[in-house]
Amino acid sequence: MNTICYLFIFIFEQFISYLYFKSKYEFKRKTWIIFICYFISFIVQYTTNLFNSPYLNLLSFFVCNLSIVLICFSSTLKQSLFDVVLLEGIMITTEVVIMYLFSSILEIDLLECKNNELIIFLETAATKILYFIIAYIISIFSKKADKYKSVINKYSVLLFLMPVSSILVISSYAYLSFNYNVNITTNFLFTFSSLIMLISNIIIFIIHERIIDVLIKNTELELEKQKLHINEEYYIELEKQYDSSNILIHDIKKCLGNIKGLLLQNDNSKAIEYIDSIYDGYDIKQIKKYSNNKLINVIVSRYAQLCYNNNIEFSADIRDVNFSFIKDSEITALFDNLFENAFEATKKCPNKFINIEVDYRNENYVFIKMLNSINNKPLFQNGLPITTKKDKKGHGIGIKSILKIVKKYYGNLDYTYIENENIFVTTILLKST
Repeated sequence: MNTICYLFIFIFEQFISYLYFKSKYEFKRKTWIIFICYFISFIVQYTTNLFNSPYLNLLSFFVCNLSIVLICFSSTLKQSLFDVVLLEGIMITTEVVIMYLFSSILEIDLLECKNNELIIFLETAATKILYFIIAYIISIFSKKADKYKSVINKYSVLLFLMPVSSILVISSYAYLSFNYNVNITTNFLFTFSSLIMLISNIIIFIIHERIIDVLIKNTELELEKQKLHINEEYYIELEKQYDSSNILIHDIKKCLGNIKGLLLQNDNSKAIEYIDSIYDGYDIKQIKKYSNNKLINVIVSRYAQLCYNNNIEFSADIRDVNFSFIKDSEITALFDNLFENAFEATKKCPNKFINIEVDYRNENYVFIKMLNSINNKPLFQNGLPITTKKDKKGHGIGIKSILKIVKKYYGNLDYTYIENENIFVTTILLKST
């Protein structure tokens, strides 16, 4: 039974390593290759443990994990060494903490119990669960885990109730086993239930990871749908203008004849009025190129038209900025949310205007500055504007989306209110190289 239990403990340790590196780096091998690497690591570490040498165990842990991260994940040697040493440090620390818990708080003499397989197993199980908790928390704050932060909520924190409860229950088992004469059946139940708790922790966190992956995919799909919708609206508008232009070309001789007649009669004002009616009647608008980036041009053109329809003064100064470093879905989320927030704030103002500037700063940073009129002084919380509407559901998501992208590209987001002019200023810096 103990052999089976220790097998599961080492499987659990491989799971912790996989979860940690998965959150930090992208895969560079196929799933079956990664599985084989972890299986070999499991065999090596389990076999090494049979020699009962702590130093040999530490060496095998270091070599196996360093090999895995270099072979299976997109990481440099320097990064890999740092993470493997960090994991090994966490593992040693958790062993010391659990040993202190058992010896000082539960008053269990581990030296006296070195031949008590149940106590040693329970101490090892508690150590691995604590190791799991700390490694998982650190992985949440890793670079690649930024995408998880937007979907991790207060319910995710409740997940830690399971491993914490497992440590408390296992510690209680160890205390009872050491201080009371429990029979073989009870020892078996203690061992079996501890094993079930280990397996349950793995299953629950796997399910949680799957749920997060699904939520992330749904978010990406929504952004893609938003992008397609923007493109569709823009091309519909282009088609309308094309149809209007074709109709005008078809009727151009008649129109020119009428204008010529009015000019021959020296009725210049009537001729000008007739020309204006043609312009308005055929819905002829200039198709302006704001940016070399097609997607940004689509978004800016869409909001330029919205501003025109709502009598909002609009200006855009977008230099020849290369946005190849940022994903299309992130361009959509960034610029569409910027314009949407500005448009919603401006459309109720007496002096309506929106102005956006995009340029480089120090060659390595893209600088975005959005100015818009605003009716009332905005409220801020932690440096971010918050809605003053009673119905707050759904509000603030756009700002969080912008902030997430800014953090990903090591940039800066700043909101400023110019009180004497009722102007709201949003400035963004994104690292492009």
